[in-house]
Amino acid sequence: MKILLPSIPVPGHLNPVLGVSRILKKYGHEVAVQTGAASRPVVEAAGIPFIPLLPEADITPTQYFAKYPERQQHSPGIDMISFDMQHYFAPVMPAQTASLKMAMRDFPADLILAESLFLGTLPLLLKAREQRPAIAHLGVTILNVFSGKNVPPRPGATTDQLQAEHVQRELRLLQPVQAAFNQVLAEMGCSPLPCPLFEAMSTLPDLYLHPGIQSFQYSPNATSSSPVRYIGPLPIAPGQHPLPEWWHDLDETKRLVLVTQGTLANRDLGQLVGPALAGLAEEKDLIVLATTGGQPVESVPGRIPKNARVVPFLPYDLALPRVDLLITNGGYGTVNMALAHGVPIVSAGLTEDKEEVSAHVQWSGTGIDLRTNQVSPDAVRLAARKVLDTSAYRDRAKELAFEFRRHDAETELLELIEARVPSAMRA
Repeated sequence: MKILLPSIPVPGHLNPVLGVSRILKKYGHEVAVQTGAASRPVVEAAGIPFIPLLPEADITPTQYFAKYPERQQHSPGIDMISFDMQHYFAPVMPAQTASLKMAMRDFPADLILAESLFLGTLPLLLKAREQRPAIAHLGVTILNVFSGKNVPPRPGATTDQLQAEHVQRELRLLQPVQAAFNQVLAEMGCSPLPCPLFEAMSTLPDLYLHPGIQSFQYSPNATSSSPVRYIGPLPIAPGQHPLPEWWHDLDETKRLVLVTQGTLANRDLGQLVGPALAGLAEEKDLIVLATTGGQPVESVPGRIPKNARVVPFLPYDLALPRVDLLITNGGYGTVNMALAHGVPIVSAGLTEDKEEVSAHVQWSGTGIDLRTNQVSPDAVRLAARKVLDTSAYRDRAKELAFEFRRHDAETELLELIEARVPSAMRA
């Protein structure tokens, strides 16, 4: 079977696509990944054929941020998400759809398997089934993210407060974003979406593969008629980043704390990495490992404490088995990977999907959500000590790790594609 796997040019979206591509190739399927030109070396290093997006669809976060400096004037959370959906995701959709059609001319795929925020599939999904190829989505974040149907209630929030938040979400996010997408779809000659945009990602495709587990999902959709299926953790492409030379010399009598702001919301490492290093500097029983997500190590504010090691990247698949605590701004892929290893979490992030991911951390009992985008050293220290010194968080994370281990992503991925998209099978 020929399978085309498109992704927006963001590492956190491309990495799971590469993981799936390697599985499909391993079992004899002909695959190609379509994404931004800058990612060509990464795709080809994984042994996967590369197809570029059209230039109009190849907009990196750096280019987008430079084009819209006023984005930073919006408060983290629904206002910034609304801005991004209206200024990046909706306008780029026609070029993404055109990119898919271009790719299909030379690579006539039986199945398009797109990461769930590559929304160029939506115009195709609005066509009659016989007029398009089979289309599946691969989840890269919380199911039905931003929809309001999958946000765990906050401890202490009253019914009136939650209702007021729901009204604000409708007015400031859901309604304007729906209008923006329907306008672009109309300009493309398409009908409007038959359901809210943030639910369309998981309800319109023939199959929705979610690389996670139901126990971390506040409102899991597991009905027999739903296209949503959980497949557990995806394998990481080997050889992405080596362990640093000092790794094997770490004091094994001390606990390891991993701190990261990921590869997207890491322009200001003073939001989390810097405060975490400062807050844990005097904790004698800890070694703090911090990653900058590719930013220069010198961009970390303040001095690097004696108990800390700072590197641009770590191979998480190799490091996490030794880690005792993850401190993160709520990147879904990193959180998922930590829980798959039974690592409890302190999360602090409000941008992109991070507010909802962090809320799930606290709701699931696997850690603490600090509900801020700018933490203080004391807040990080107190939360870290509570999670490290309270067995309940670690025990709950281990329970979720057990559920992760019950999944076999390779087998489930292949069986689900064959069962749910039989018309796509040629192999």
